[in-house]
Amino acid sequence: MKALIFENKVVDVQATEFEVAPTMSWVDCDDTVKIGFSYDGSTFTSDEPTAEEIATLEAERQAKANLKASAKAKLIAGEALTEERERGCLRKKS
Repeated sequence: MKALIFENKVVDVQATEFEVAPTMSWVDCDDTVKIGFSYDGSTFTSDEPTAEEIATLEAERQAKANLKASAKAKLIAGEALTEERERGCLRKKS
């Protein structure tokens, strides 16, 4: 496989080279390299998040959703929100 590099980024991946502008170059790569990867002259680096990063983002998203649901439930029940800092979230204190 061949990766087409422009400004240290993979902009195309093909089985064979074709003529390109002088500002671009072809580099041998394996079949795991994808468009969007970075290339530092010797190593390809993925721009895709790792499984750990995805899990962290999902946990943060779920925590925010839970906080919103809790606040909504308190408001519907007529309870005041608390003004405390818990894990970086500001809550109104009753």
